[in-house]
Amino acid sequence: MTPTPGTLVFAHTTGILGRAIRFGQRMRYRGTASFYNHVAIVDRVDGEQVFVIQAEARGVTNDKTLDSVAPGGAFTLITPPPHVNVDRLLEFARGEVGSGYGWLSILSASFDIATPDWLPSIRRDGSWICSAISAEALRAGGWIRRWPDVYCVTPAQLWNALVFDNAVISSK
Repeated sequence: MTPTPGTLVFAHTTGILGRAIRFGQRMRYRGTASFYNHVAIVDRVDGEQVFVIQAEARGVTNDKTLDSVAPGGAFTLITPPPHVNVDRLLEFARGEVGSGYGWLSILSASFDIATPDWLPSIRRDGSWICSAISAEALRAGGWIRRWPDVYCVTPAQLWNALVFDNAVISSK
């Protein structure tokens, strides 16, 4: 599959944070979903370069290429479900570039995995984690899912929901 703007990128990275996210997801979810620990959205294609929007430690960015998303790891491309308005998805995601990274949301997601769903999540306004911004961008495009807390959606939860909705998947 050739990446086009709006394509979702599910990545398996090799760093310690990636390993920790996968470990936490395996505690709660089973199967392929726990293989991925990062999500990005293809923003634009400039010749051979494919640029992505992603929440990373320095905040939401759009200056990294697809090849840099999972150095030493692997990624899978998923086309959003057919009814998603990709222009709206991208408008939302591009509007969040410059927002902060949700370290508090990561911590809260860790607690969410290990505690009952009725316990409240904690996060800082104006910040994102990678899978949450992707889930919210999909919602802006018209893909409506009921999440316990969209700001703490994990890559595993998002993967499972998209696979359930029969999104088009292509591994790299």
